[in-house]
Formats: sequence, C-alpha cells, structure tokens
Amino acid sequence: MDILDARENRAYLQEELIKKFNLPLLVIRANYPGIDKNNEVTKYIIEIMYETILSYISPINIKKIDSFEGIVYLLSIDTSPAVLKKSAVDMETTHPLGRLVDIDILDLNNHTLSRTDLGSPPRRCFICSSPAHNCVRSKKHSLEEILKHIENKVSDYKNLTADHTDRYK
Repeated sequence: MDILDARENRAYLQEELIKKFNLPLLVIRANYPGIDKNNEVTKYIIEIMYETILSYISPINIKKIDSFEGIVYLLSIDTSPAVLKKSAVDMETTHPLGRLVDIDILDLNNHTLSRTDLGSPPRRCFICSSPAHNCVRSKKHSLEEILKHIENKVSDYKNLTADHTDRYK
C-alpha cells in the first residue's frame, strides 16, 4: 500500500504542477522492480540521469519527491510535449543508464505521451530484448535475474565513467 499511496500522491502533485505552471511535465524515476525502490542503486541511477537531463534542458520548476516509490523528479518545462518525449526516448535509448529509468512526459491535459505516440517501438526487456510488457506479464525473468542485470549495468557505467570522466553528462 505504501508504494500505491506514493504513486497516488505523485499523480496528484503532477496534476497540481501542470495547473500551476501551465507547462508540460517531465517525470523521471528509476525503472526498478520489486518493493525496495528507495536504495543506493536507484538513488545513483536517478541522480545521474537527472543531471544528464539538466545538461540538455532548463526547467522552470523542479520538485523532488523521496518516497516509497524512490526518488522522483518532476520538472515543469517550457517545451512542446512531443519534443520532450522525443528527447526522453533518445536519452532512454542512448545513455548507458537510460534503460534503467522511466522518463514520462505529461501534456497540459495531464495525459502521458507514449513512445508509440511518436512512432517509436515499445521498450525492450532488460534481459532478452523481447517487448518488455510481454516479459513482465509472463514473469519470464526472476526478480533476482533482473536486479543482477541492473547492478551490472550500474557497475559497468561506474567503470566507464572512471575511465572517461563525465563522458555522458
């Protein structure tokens, strides 16, 4: 219930920020399975990706939430929702940690733009590259297998950035 309550609270805050600033909202959170969404791995992922986003855009307002859902950033941005979503999809696709976050774009009607709205294919599974929703529904991969994959991606990224300081920032 704590995670569900956190999601409901975030949804309410998202709606309020859209109304207050009359701007689209970029929402970034870790794409991390299980109930422990507020840990050192998710904090590292979200902070790296948040800093990466800030290197490309200048938000009008930033709200940080730290809840059972993990750290979530809500950024009000004076840019077209379609342009934001395209940038988000590019970042999720090209950044080494991009697959480990969900970057949602909400328009002025509080509607979430999907990848397919822009003609992009659905997300692929962490492990096998099948459509992610198929693996989630069928529980094709164990939680342990997915968490190990995420930890390996983060470790690889830390090693990469140790060798090439700030390459992806």
